[in-house]
Amino acid sequence: MLAAIEQGIKDTLHAYNQAHGGGFVRAIKSYAGDFDAESPDEFAQVVASFPAIWVTFKSSSKPKKVGAKKRERPYVFTVLVAANSGRREETSRQGAFKADGTMLNIGSYQLLELVENALQGNRMGLAITPLEDGEVAMLFNSKTRDQVVSVLAYDFHTSATIADPDRDADVPYIETVEVDYIYFDDAGNAVDDPRVLVSDQINLKP
Repeated sequence: MLAAIEQGIKDTLHAYNQAHGGGFVRAIKSYAGDFDAESPDEFAQVVASFPAIWVTFKSSSKPKKVGAKKRERPYVFTVLVAANSGRREETSRQGAFKADGTMLNIGSYQLLELVENALQGNRMGLAITPLEDGEVAMLFNSKTRDQVVSVLAYDFHTSATIADPDRDADVPYIETVEVDYIYFDDAGNAVDDPRVLVSDQINLKP
């Protein structure tokens, strides 16, 4: 289910960006430690992919029992939005526009709105509760070389009903038992040539 939800979020964002994003978003993908760069050069390579959106699983708390063999499991996914600007700090967040209102540079605030519009209340065709928006946090708002970077994290909550596994299916069903009667000597040892004196079959079916 986790993989399906993560992929569903990415697919939904891709489709919404194509229809409403104006082509500003360069990449929408799963987060893979992109911001854990060990050097300024590595981080500069990450910034070169901005504006971008990443999706990652954040957490899941204890499931709640909702039936004899069913539980509801809550999930939290985080969507990271990142924008940059070579102008001013405000531009990385608020974007840049022409006098007629045409956007020149998308900011992290606009990316956040795009994500919210695409995901809020969306089931993405999956057997989950509609996505609900959660906490928004600032991860980066700093300057690197000649670029100002703004990265925000947006949490989305959902849940799915999980059926408990059928443990009875793990136990092989025995219908009959074969019983052989073998000759033993007085000491209780089987003779050198043990022979089955008689066989019996016990039916265990009710």
